[in-house]
Order: sequence, then structure tokens, then C-alpha cells
Amino acid sequence: MKGEAGIARTLLNARGPCLENAVVVVLGYGRSGKAAAALLQRAGAKVRVTDQGCAAELGVSGEGIPGGDGWLGGDCPEVLRGADLVIASPGVPPGNPVLDEARANGLPVRSELELGWWFLDAPMIAVTGTNGKTTTVELLGAMGRAAGQRTAVAGNVGTPLSSLAGEEWDLVVAEVSSFQLATCEEFRPDVAVLLNLGEDHFDWHGNSEHYTASKRRLFANQKPRDVAILNGDDPVLADWAATLPAQTRLFRRHPFTGPGAFIRDGRITLVGADGATDPVFALSEWHLPGGHNLENLLAASLAARVIGLSADAISDGAREFRGLPHRMETVATLGGVEWVNDSKSTNPGSLAKALEAEVPTILIAGGVAKGCDFRSVRESVGKGARAVFLIGEDSSLLEEAFRGATDLVRSGTLEKAVAQAAALAQPGDRVLLSPGCASFDQFDHYAHRGETFRDLVRQLTGGSGRKEETYEG
Repeated sequence: MKGEAGIARTLLNARGPCLENAVVVVLGYGRSGKAAAALLQRAGAKVRVTDQGCAAELGVSGEGIPGGDGWLGGDCPEVLRGADLVIASPGVPPGNPVLDEARANGLPVRSELELGWWFLDAPMIAVTGTNGKTTTVELLGAMGRAAGQRTAVAGNVGTPLSSLAGEEWDLVVAEVSSFQLATCEEFRPDVAVLLNLGEDHFDWHGNSEHYTASKRRLFANQKPRDVAILNGDDPVLADWAATLPAQTRLFRRHPFTGPGAFIRDGRITLVGADGATDPVFALSEWHLPGGHNLENLLAASLAARVIGLSADAISDGAREFRGLPHRMETVATLGGVEWVNDSKSTNPGSLAKALEAEVPTILIAGGVAKGCDFRSVRESVGKGARAVFLIGEDSSLLEEAFRGATDLVRSGTLEKAVAQAAALAQPGDRVLLSPGCASFDQFDHYAHRGETFRDLVRQLTGGSGRKEETYEG
């Protein structure tokens, strides 16, 4: 890379190297890759694009690729010739031949997230965790807007951070995945939040150690004036607090001594570094079900306060927030049976959290297990589900993990599972789609799976239920 940080054409590169005339390879040309390539062009870089997909699959022509310089339809290390920098899109796994070749040749590799961060000059809250990231960042976005601040919610939530460059923001809230963190080197949020740590994406990371190390990178570059927020009810994360370079704050469901957030007398209560307490929000005004959403609310309230938002903004944002599609979303109630769409549940931990409510539950689960061990949630399934209908590619793996814990049925498809659940359900039951698995064996993405579930339930109800929402997962 050439030069020091400074002005690159019309964009302020606040933190990274000057990219004027640098040859930059964008690895992966999905949504994040396209945003990265567009930003790099505006910054004056010479952009090359490589992706396993062909041009037709990616919906581009040669003219539509930055500089017309694209290696599509395969991973060709030749794209690295003369390159100064590689920007990796989320999801490009360790072992990708272009990634391996770049590192073998000493080329710097950075994530699209870090590229976007280079060009942003606004306070940032970054949120990661195995579960609850999207809900938490969207809730923080609502709090920021309630404060009257120009607030952007971006990152893994769907809007690439790179697409925010060149605009003025008062606050940026970023959802950060383990994929993105794995290729971050300098990324440093003002406030870093780790919601929880469970099993996920072992098919990509290879093992729990690599996954955990990627999550911990969120805090690696923070300074003593920054703040790290962790879930104090997780003993592993609570132990991390003493080892991080930033100031640390914990959130817990029950009162404790020290700065942070907890629930007392039915209110979210914040405690400052000086010991002053502030009961900012009454849970009677909170609309989202489940203990896991209380944790998301605690984390968001604490992060909002640390970044400088008022109690009124925190309370107003939380009061108006109604949750997101495909996350414990009640689709309809039919004959006294509640049908709940939790298609965003894509790992064992999220499945277990969905079963916390003390409601007689018929569970629909399964899909692609991503290398996760479902024996860890066998007890939760046994206690929380009176029957489980299994679908998808790895249904046999789930059946083996849950055998003997509750009644199991191998349904195969979601359509069949919904019909079988409808036949079994009684008034007072909840039929819960909480797969605990990825969806791409039978669906395009988790939103497609959730939309299909909604449609099937509407057929049972004669077309009633929640209005269709457009959502890209």
C-alpha cells in the first residue's frame, strides 16, 4: 500500500492507509464485496474482483465490474499479481486458495468491515455474539434515532459498513460476525459488546478455539478510554473482563455490585462508574418475549448509556421497538394454538433460548448443523418440547442427539412438519419453528424458510396472520 493516511480523492480515510493508485483485490463479490469495490474505486484504488461464482450467477457483466477487471467463476491466485492489498468478504473461509496465496506472499488481508471502518469518522458501537446480534443493533439504532442522532445500523445486519463512507453520521452501530473479525487487524470500536458465546459455524472455523478467538478479536485493539461490554452471567466472559485492555462493563439479569446493567424491581437499571444508579426503563413497556431478549435489552441500554445517550432516548427507543421478522415472531393463533416463527435460530444456543418460555411447545427443528454438537441442548429440548418434528439434511444428527429426551418424528420437509404439528397441537400449545440449523439445504436463506413457514400457517388459518414483510437475510 502506498502512502500514509490522508485524503483519497473525495473521501476522508480517517484511519487507514491512502489507497490512491493501490492495486486492491476484492475477494468475494456478493453484497459486501460490491460495496467494498465501489468504495475502493471512489478512493482512487485500482480494483480487481475475484469470486467463485460466474458473472451470470452474480448478476454482473464485464462492464459492471470495477475497472472491468474481474476473475469470476473460480479462485485464481493469478489475480494477486502486483497487488498491494486484499479485501476479503465475509464468508470467504480459511483455506481459500487466493487467501492462502496472499498470506504466503505477505500481502495484507483485511475484512470489508475494516475497510469501511477506515473511512468512517463517527463514534461506533460494535456488537457480536453467537445469538442476538441483529436484535441488539437494531434496538440500539432505535435508541440513537430517539436521541435525534443521525444513526446508521450496518455490518452483518445487511448493510455493508463500506456503503456508509462519505456520509456524515453521529453514531454507527455495527453488527460484527466471527467471519468478519477473523480478518480484522486494526478494527477498534469505541464500545465493543459481546452478548454471548456458544457453538456456531464450526464448519467454517474448524473448531471452537478458532471461533472463540475470532470473537475475542473485537476487543484486541481497544484502548483504556474505550469500553468493552460483556455478559456477566456467562462465567467465561465474566473472566475475560479482567484481561481486556479497555474499561469493562458487565450486564446481568440480577443485581450485582459494580458498574454495568441489571434488572431490579422490574426495571432496567444502569450503574455508572461512580456507583450512581439509574432505573431507565420499565419492563412492563417491553414488547419482546424471552429471557434472551432481556439480555439484548440490557446490553443495548448499557452500550447506549456508555456512548452518551440519555435515559429518555434509551427508554423511548426500547418502548417503540417491536422486534424483527423471523425472531420469535407470532404468525397466528389458531384454535388456541400459537404459531411462532423463529427461523433466525441457526445454532443450538438459539434453539435452547427459544425453549425457555414455560409454554407447552411442539418444536420444528433441523437443517444444516454446521458441525455443531446438539447434545449440548438435549436437556433444554427434553424440558421445553413435548414433541419435535425434524426436517432437513441433518435431521438424523438431531434425532441421535435428542433420542429419549422427548417424542421425535422425522418429517423431512417443513410442509410435512407443519401439517403433522397441526394435527398434534391442542389449545394452549405453541408450535415453534426454531431450527437451530442453517437453512440452505432446502431454502435460499433463513428468511425464505421463515416466509415459507408463514405461508403454510396462513393456509391453516385461511389466510389470516401477520402481513407479509419484505426482508433480506
